[in-house]
Amino acid sequence: MSARILILDDESSILELLGQHLTEEGYGCEMFTSAVDALETLKKSRFDLLITDLKMPEVHGIDVVLQSKREDDELAVIVVTALLEVTNAIEAMRAGADDYLLKPFNLSEISLAVEKALERRRLIIENRRYQTELEARVAEATADLERTNHELRGTKDYLESLFHSTVDAILTIDEGLTISFANQGATHMFGYAREALEAMPIANLLHGGNDELQYIYRMLDQGKPVQNYESEVLHKSGLLIPVNITLSQVRAPGTGGVSTLAICKDITQQKHLENELKEMSIKDSLTCLYNQRCFYDRLEAEIERATRQGHPLSLLLFDVDQFKTYNDCHGHLEGDRVLRTAGEVVLESTREHVDIGFRYGGDEFTVILPEADEEQAHVIAERIRQSFESKRFDRLTLSIGLMQYRPGSTARSFIRFADAMMYDAKRSGGNRVFIYNSEEFPDNDIINAES
Repeated sequence: MSARILILDDESSILELLGQHLTEEGYGCEMFTSAVDALETLKKSRFDLLITDLKMPEVHGIDVVLQSKREDDELAVIVVTALLEVTNAIEAMRAGADDYLLKPFNLSEISLAVEKALERRRLIIENRRYQTELEARVAEATADLERTNHELRGTKDYLESLFHSTVDAILTIDEGLTISFANQGATHMFGYAREALEAMPIANLLHGGNDELQYIYRMLDQGKPVQNYESEVLHKSGLLIPVNITLSQVRAPGTGGVSTLAICKDITQQKHLENELKEMSIKDSLTCLYNQRCFYDRLEAEIERATRQGHPLSLLLFDVDQFKTYNDCHGHLEGDRVLRTAGEVVLESTREHVDIGFRYGGDEFTVILPEADEEQAHVIAERIRQSFESKRFDRLTLSIGLMQYRPGSTARSFIRFADAMMYDAKRSGGNRVFIYNSEEFPDNDIINAES
């Protein structure tokens, strides 16, 4: 059955474009220009994904996200907006959005975002179902143990057989905080023989040691099981394994002693997938550079670091001269090849694991150059310009603006002055690097640029 998508936007043209595109991709779509009508429909009918504009006349997009997630916490949400403020993106993600796209967007970005959001929703549902099934099995086994306590030996053999059948690590921990039982899944997860595990303090297996163990038991002391606790455990080899742990306390009949049952699920593959999805969300699929949303976050961080450590920081901003004419004459596929090549040139011409390249939008690119002063940045900028020119795409060249960060200025003015240098380079004929000149642009211009 195809996924159902509810699309909310007060612009009919956007609705029609998204609806037609996603319908052609096999999704079932319902479209609304009214947030009130959309929220009412979400109450009555179940959808897999909500795509909503941020700026709506009746109800703000953030409130739409909050209300829709209250109705269905499994609902995937994508926010689209023309607003460039990073705080809007942060607020949308905190409200429960899975992705945040800036207008104007291309349909391939929408398709990728929809695919990622629906896949994340599927993983969440699958994980919840798995946890429910596992907890049911443990509850059933515990109930059997209490009912058949007079046949303790037979029940113990049954439980061990059940526990050994799962790949998850199942441990019981006595009141001395020592492991009293470990299944075969635990021996595989931790790399120890069963005899060694069943005499080991549980703190030895936790990455956080005794401090983390005390934190866990403070949660258990509240009288409720600890569910979906994510941590890292130590393999015998020293390798750290990401796990999802469920813990509950069981009082033994007769003696009144309390044991702790811990079920550890290896989530290494899930973490790898999450990291891959995160990487995809901040990368431009065409150029393999980081995207504009990631640029703003990273620039703020590098400014803070440069200010704190007293290191220089430079910024390049450039675009492709005559790109529109070239794109119109040769077609979009050839235009995409030019942009891909520009991305490759940035990666080849910058310092690996130091400089960070971004596709700023369209045929515009930026490069953050940490710990690079004006002279060093100029060398890198020239390397990028010359390398692209050598690719010989007709008369296509690069106009590059260069700005070294000045203490006290903001990210906004930093970008604005680099952008001004780029346009000066373009107005001067293109295929050149323009550097901010403090004699032509005094420091107070930076202050004015921030207002």
